[in-house]
Amino acid sequence: MRDRGAMTNPRGTPMSDAPRRKYRRILLQIDSSMHSRHTMVAAIEIAARLGGELQGVFVEDSDLATVSDLGFVREYRFLSPGAHRLDRPTLEAQFRAMARSMQRQLEQAARQRQVAVGFRAVRGAWPASESDLDDADLVIIETTGRLQSRNLRDEIARRGGPSKLPRPTLLLKGAKSLSAEALIICDSVSVAEIGVRTARQLLSIPLSNITLLPLGLEEDARARLVEFATSLRESEGETVRVLPPLSAENAHLLKEILAQEMLVIAAADGLYLRDPKNLQQLLTSRHPLLLLH
Repeated sequence: MRDRGAMTNPRGTPMSDAPRRKYRRILLQIDSSMHSRHTMVAAIEIAARLGGELQGVFVEDSDLATVSDLGFVREYRFLSPGAHRLDRPTLEAQFRAMARSMQRQLEQAARQRQVAVGFRAVRGAWPASESDLDDADLVIIETTGRLQSRNLRDEIARRGGPSKLPRPTLLLKGAKSLSAEALIICDSVSVAEIGVRTARQLLSIPLSNITLLPLGLEEDARARLVEFATSLRESEGETVRVLPPLSAENAHLLKEILAQEMLVIAAADGLYLRDPKNLQQLLTSRHPLLLLH
């Protein structure tokens, strides 16, 4: 990302002098959904922009492995009429074939963008432990199928909510292309600062396409948020949009905003996502979601 000028935060410190997170190793979780190809391409583009290495993890559906042992389960195929018994050897072969196909697609896309990649297949809930993520600077998850079931939501709840996810996490949700618009839900000025920097660094979203939505800010914090937006205009020649604070009286505002195509950015341990209803809304929406830490 190229900065045209030095951004300053409300404390007067140039944002270009602030520590910038390095995303050297990126983990990509993919499954067998129809949107995985789009997710791969988006992840490769992000890795190429950041100069990072991409590690693909293909997650096999453990539920299918379980039901295949029941004996009475049947599979219906598009190109073959009638029902076929779904047994474990057949299923294992299908898993291996899907993993090979995903690996080939990932490596092909990576070669085109000259990105270093690795690949492995796992079964069951992933990540199984925080050790799976020890070397990751960013986690990207293909969530189209998983969020429509309860698997990923259960995993997040089991870990104590999104605040317990150990790395910045981008839920792509099978989007064909990432939106050039971003909404940052700000329950502090620091979330706004980090969110703006991350949106630009990860996705090259211009300042004029970034919207800040204050939430639970005291009057002095809202003033500093406006000052932050003003400093961007003075140093960059363009600025972010600052909406009225989200409250019970204008709660409809967020619903209207989310009717548009955009990336939503929020603090994983922030005030908004502490409410299970808000977390459910964002997880099951079609909007890509970036959880900051």
